[in-house]
Amino acid sequence: MDPITIALGLAKLTGLDKKIGSWIGGDNGSKVASKVVDMAQTLTNGGSPQEAMNRIQQSSALQQELRQTILNREKELDDLAFKNTQSARNMQIQALNQDDKFSKRFIYYYAWFWSVATVIYIGCITFLTIPDTATRFADTILGFILGTVVASILNFFFGNSRDNSRRNEIQDIQQSLKEQ
Repeated sequence: MDPITIALGLAKLTGLDKKIGSWIGGDNGSKVASKVVDMAQTLTNGGSPQEAMNRIQQSSALQQELRQTILNREKELDDLAFKNTQSARNMQIQALNQDDKFSKRFIYYYAWFWSVATVIYIGCITFLTIPDTATRFADTILGFILGTVVASILNFFFGNSRDNSRRNEIQDIQQSLKEQ
């Protein structure tokens, strides 16, 4: 099995499926998955990734220990998963320090272009007649625009809800520890 599949299996075993799933869902998902699998292999004293998963699957003590290891290294995994957003913001800081006005404003022009294109596209598919053969294409393009383009622009300028979800996950962990 590939590292992502094994990491998702380990996530389910430890009860951290939401957290690890959000890390793996990013651009650096394979690196995060490899790191989680490495942690499991270290914990189980080597062997193949599949062997490590099997050992952890058979032992609730190993599941709890892996969970604790992942939580202890949460900052490292979080940075690995989301460092692409930070590097984009650092690039923008560099651009703002230049004298060239176009370079300073490029990200705003880019966001403006995609925002206007999105509004025009949504207006067109809402108010114009779409042939039946093109409906699926229109839906796919709309999903891409809303799910990727608009979300990326909002994430870049306003951040994301990662901090809120982290707070909820911490509360869930604390609650599960109280119940044990």
